[in-house]
Amino acid sequence: MLDNKGRCTYTARAMKYLTTILTATLLICQTLVADTVTDLRPTIKEAAAVNDVDPVLMEAIIRLESGHAQSKAARTKNNLAGIMGRRGQRRYETKEACVHHLGEILGKYKAKGRVTVEQIGRYYCESRGPWVRGVHAQMKRIRDGVYD
Repeated sequence: MLDNKGRCTYTARAMKYLTTILTATLLICQTLVADTVTDLRPTIKEAAAVNDVDPVLMEAIIRLESGHAQSKAARTKNNLAGIMGRRGQRRYETKEACVHHLGEILGKYKAKGRVTVEQIGRYYCESRGPWVRGVHAQMKRIRDGVYD
């Protein structure tokens, strides 16, 4: 609506309606985005089994580090896990190759006794606190079936 000065104004009812539409759109988009990582679950489970690590942990790291496989590194370098190389983020031929490399990294951490998210975070990333909280939050969402 326009007021007498030509400014756009909305009633409380219109704002509530608009908020409902935007919320529904966001939920639909989140579901579509989550499918990219969900489709990788067989590869995640395989890499986790080979390296004797928790597949839920692997998926949580992937979801957190890549913004549910939507980050620039995920799209342009197939780097789902924020894995760094000498010249910045590593490039992978496929997303599956990145998943297997993440499994290898976590397997090496486990061999050194680094098994909790907190212990892994000390070596995996710079922003330990937020990263640890984010991984725990993603693990809870995965276990609660949010992405199923």
